[in-house]
Amino acid sequence: MTSRKTVLAFIPAALALMVPALAQAPMHRPNIIQRHPTLTGIGAGVATHHALKVAARNAKAHGQKLNFAERHPTMSALGAGALTRHEIKAHTAH
Repeated sequence: MTSRKTVLAFIPAALALMVPALAQAPMHRPNIIQRHPTLTGIGAGVATHHALKVAARNAKAHGQKLNFAERHPTMSALGAGALTRHEIKAHTAH
């Protein structure tokens, strides 16, 4: 059974995956996300890293075993940021 903290730790990653869906709307001018995919990816990575660090701190304080993402927040954040940038670049009309 997943704890509430574990679910909350993955909210930034889920939001990062939803960004390309928002970026696909046909527009005359690209929005801020489409114009700055690298900065958006960095923001997603930073938010994911912070959320995982907080979740790991809370889980450790309660004596719970840390999951893979909580044990490796930097690697998880890099993956979330890279995936976010890739999805924006792949789904934005040039």
